[in-house]
Amino acid sequence: MHHPNAIEQVNRIILLALCSVFFAVSCKKEDPSVIDLGYDYFPNKVGSYIIYAVDSTSFNGEESVFSYEMKEVITEEFVDATGEPAVRMECYLRHYTAQPWILRSVCVQKRGSTNAERVIDNQRVISMEFPIQEGGTWNGNAYNNQGAVTFKYLRVAQPVDIGIQEFSNSVTVQQENINNLVEQRLGREIFAKNVGSVYRYQKQTNTQSGVTSGYELEYVAISYGME
Repeated sequence: MHHPNAIEQVNRIILLALCSVFFAVSCKKEDPSVIDLGYDYFPNKVGSYIIYAVDSTSFNGEESVFSYEMKEVITEEFVDATGEPAVRMECYLRHYTAQPWILRSVCVQKRGSTNAERVIDNQRVISMEFPIQEGGTWNGNAYNNQGAVTFKYLRVAQPVDIGIQEFSNSVTVQQENINNLVEQRLGREIFAKNVGSVYRYQKQTNTQSGVTSGYELEYVAISYGME
């Protein structure tokens, strides 16, 4: 009977070790769970809320600024008319911290395998597309009749300081970027990982004969959590 010598035993151990490493690497490559598509930037958890400090400026020959607080809270899950899972989001306003919240509106949002959508005032907007990639673009108005608008990913997986809060991992969505002597149509939104939308900015103005009309809105997250 043949008995393996010491050299054969060492070779066998090395071969087994190499096979184990190859098997582990192969499994990792084939495991889809290791691919981060970016879903955590749009968590959609029932009970989660974000409170914003909001500055609203209107332009009609002169500027008029109005400041308040807004709270968005996800209250329930349901199946929408297309048969897909969605969530109900309630929006509350108050002028001062000591005042009670007043329900202002209700909107719907959902996160599918390829995108995240919001329905506000019966207009469905594609807020995000998956997977998230630096420089990636899509038509945010593909599901409504408001005209095509190119949304674009910027600063993917980057830290951000919005003035009141800091987040270690965020992505910026540029929603509009038109800026000339007559018209300004600017928009961007920042999503923080495991939190959601933490900053929004919109400006739409038109200048004719030196008179500017339109509005400017800024939402800055000041707190967030679970109810």
